[in-house]
Amino acid sequence: MKPIAEAFEPGGMPPDLWSVFSTLWERFTAAAGEDLAARTAARAELPQVWGASDFVANWCIQNPENCCELIDSGDLAAGYGDGEMRRRLDKALGEADTEQALDAALRRFRQREMVRIAWRDLSGAGSLEDTMGDVSDLADACIDAALTRHHEWLERRFGSPRDESGEPLRLVVLGLGKLGGRELNFSSDIDLIYAFESNGETDGERSTSNQEFFIRLGRKLMGSLGRVDAGGFVFRTDLRLRPNGDSGPLVLSFPAMEHYYQTHGRDWERYALIKARVVAGDLEKGRSLLEMLRPFVYRKYLDFSAFDAIREMRVLIDRQLQSGGNIENIKLGRGGIREIEFLVQKYQLIWGGRELRLQTQSLYTAMEALVELGEMDDAAKDRLKRAYRFLRNLEHRLQMMADRQTQKLPDQPLEQARIAHGMGFAGWTELLAALDAERDVVHEFFGEALESPEGPEEDSLMPRLIALWQGQLDAGTALEVLDAAGFTDHADVPDLLERFRDGSLYRAFSTVERDRLDRLMPIALREAGRHSDPARAVSGFMTAIGTIGRRSVYLSLLIENPLALQQLLNLCAASSWISRHIGQYPVVLDELLQPIEKTVDFDRVHMQADLDRRLHVEAGDEEAEMNALREFHHCQVLRVAAADVSGELDEADVGHALTLLAEMLLEQVLGEARARVERQHGPAPGKVAIIAYGKFAAGEMGYHSDLDIVVFFRPDENASRSAAEYYYSHVGRRLIHLLSTRTYAGALYKLDMRLRPSGRSGPLVTSMKAFRDYQRRDAWTWEHQALVRARVVAGDSDLIEDFEAVRREVLGVQRDEADLKTEITDMRQRMVKDNCRSDAENYDIKLDYGGIVDIEFLLQYLVLLHGAEHPVLLGPRNTLALIWALAAEGILDADQAERLGEIYWLYLRRHRDLKLVDLDLTDRPALVPRGELEAERAFVTALWRDTFG
Repeated sequence: MKPIAEAFEPGGMPPDLWSVFSTLWERFTAAAGEDLAARTAARAELPQVWGASDFVANWCIQNPENCCELIDSGDLAAGYGDGEMRRRLDKALGEADTEQALDAALRRFRQREMVRIAWRDLSGAGSLEDTMGDVSDLADACIDAALTRHHEWLERRFGSPRDESGEPLRLVVLGLGKLGGRELNFSSDIDLIYAFESNGETDGERSTSNQEFFIRLGRKLMGSLGRVDAGGFVFRTDLRLRPNGDSGPLVLSFPAMEHYYQTHGRDWERYALIKARVVAGDLEKGRSLLEMLRPFVYRKYLDFSAFDAIREMRVLIDRQLQSGGNIENIKLGRGGIREIEFLVQKYQLIWGGRELRLQTQSLYTAMEALVELGEMDDAAKDRLKRAYRFLRNLEHRLQMMADRQTQKLPDQPLEQARIAHGMGFAGWTELLAALDAERDVVHEFFGEALESPEGPEEDSLMPRLIALWQGQLDAGTALEVLDAAGFTDHADVPDLLERFRDGSLYRAFSTVERDRLDRLMPIALREAGRHSDPARAVSGFMTAIGTIGRRSVYLSLLIENPLALQQLLNLCAASSWISRHIGQYPVVLDELLQPIEKTVDFDRVHMQADLDRRLHVEAGDEEAEMNALREFHHCQVLRVAAADVSGELDEADVGHALTLLAEMLLEQVLGEARARVERQHGPAPGKVAIIAYGKFAAGEMGYHSDLDIVVFFRPDENASRSAAEYYYSHVGRRLIHLLSTRTYAGALYKLDMRLRPSGRSGPLVTSMKAFRDYQRRDAWTWEHQALVRARVVAGDSDLIEDFEAVRREVLGVQRDEADLKTEITDMRQRMVKDNCRSDAENYDIKLDYGGIVDIEFLLQYLVLLHGAEHPVLLGPRNTLALIWALAAEGILDADQAERLGEIYWLYLRRHRDLKLVDLDLTDRPALVPRGELEAERAFVTALWRDTFG
């Protein structure tokens, strides 16, 4: 045998490492014999691989023929394809028909594959991603193969576990942590959870419960994988992450598991389940289980409570460092692997419920999604990824040394030198310098992501505001504190806070909810003091908090986001209605995370993208779809209202945005209604569309507007009208259900369908022919007035021209002026008599003479009177456009038109302001003092008198 100096080149290997390798080579040649050692391929890689891994070297020395077989097989040069690991394992298991034979075969296979994986990694043939993927594939294959064998053997004893319908059941094995993410360490525990679909019994002579069967199976699996014997072990298994940990059952049914997470699930369990993946057993049922648990992991709202959990982790890390613990731990220590994982997982928990791209087990994929969402820039992603790869490679070098689970840096010089050489560094000092640089980067990113908002320790006023909120100050001192905070009109504020603290809502809060509210309130009081009307801001804020506080995650959102808190207070001060809207639908708080001025682009493309994102729910889950539609509506309404009260939108912009929102939702809901009816009753026998009336058709919707609509259809030539009416009646009922049914997220819109032919006594839907006949022969004048502001807003575009033709025909009829005046004035008088709520001190801005309805009736009269001679008047639906069309045709004087338009928009603005400010006016008329708007009312009244006499 040649001396080692002739057989190998030491290259850059330090002398002490070369000595280690020389000893290993001598042992190998002694065990293998000169002939076998001499023909060993890949000799050039031996110093690098053995120099960094006693585990690989010792396996080769103890199994020289297997070592040479592995080298000669070509498996070190190329990785495995999909499914190859399992195919090789099945072949290796062969006819193993006893537990002993199975366990021995699993251990032999594991040893060879771990040597192969380490060799490829240390020689540079395999990347970090190859190593993590291969170890994860090995674990998946071993778990599923062992599970399959043990299931078959237990079936022979107890029969097959069955559900209530007699279908056979299999165990579901979930892999958590790095196994779930296919990022498993070289030498790592595997975190597992066992589950089965439903309770029942096995069908054998020795029948037992399904749970008992699967508990036996789970124990057998643990033994085959984790028991240490002469052949070693396969994978150390850890089941402590299951519900209730070691004190809980080893296996749970799906319903029991869902109940546990819904009622007892904790934040750390949400973190654990982020990476959950079905690794063995019934894969299809396992995926359905993960879908069932998804709402627990990924909340449908933005979940800023994740900050608290990660801050607690940071404090723990810092304490351990101060006490000398974990300094040398590259996973748990400062700037370690755990900080990167928690940093990314924080965003997954916060945003994952809304952004499906973040619902991934892969760290890299989650990082890419964060870049797409603008939560992380490319440079940060690349830097963190580089640090992660460095740390994970170093972790593998530490573990490959002796196939031992460790993340601690060695303290022995020789081991340090071997690790440094395995990482490609000249020595330990150089490795430590590079490691410290990477850990500094990670810890800096970690710290920046968890910066606390302004808190009590940062403001000398905060201790006194805390005492104020907690009711610890006397009346005089409380007012002094409010003075110092910037409150001017503050006399009622202490009483307001006390009533809330002593009220039933606060007493019903959980400990977590109270703790978070106690943290939030002093910050909110400090911020309110900077407002122009602090007392009003606090009053509105307390209205919203009464409901928001029952969902502590929203309290975290406000604590963690000063901008959201500031904007919430601004909105609460501006509008009592907005305060109630936010209290009713806390999910809308998400919209306050961006500055209001950046969310004022109410165009169909951006709004549709938001709607599409929210509608990514499980196919066929109608309730989830309905809730998604409602949450979209509530959020968009808040965006409009916020931009409205901040002055970013004018009256026309508000009406346009709210109308566009209604059009989009109506189109979406009609599509879903048609699809449901088509599944139940077959293909549609014609075309269908929806006519909008009133402010909806005019593009002037307000925050409380109903949808005045009529559904009409046109049957196909080969379809009867009755069959089509029956079909589209189902569509209409489905439409009403989707729009007006109240779910936990509320309702979409109130519907008013009284304008359909024959009103409430008429059919729910009408054919185009019946609609035309009714309008020509039976409709009242007020129905023709309504037709002035009517248009198709959803459905088949083929029907738009059909409707427009009928509308032009009806509105273009020559009318008797005297009769028309009488009919319209009579109708107007009845409206005032029956509905006007003016009194001696207040004026009904909408319904009283000289108000909004007078303007609308006046314009409708002029269109009906002159539409035959001036067909251009039949185009506009919007009130202002109609005024200018009448002026252009010479029917209204230009000065009159300009003044009338100004008054109309002033009325709408005042009406909307009243509704926004006063909660009591949501469903009641808006009244202004009699002395207000006198000149405007006089102008409209005079114009009415000049027109009607």
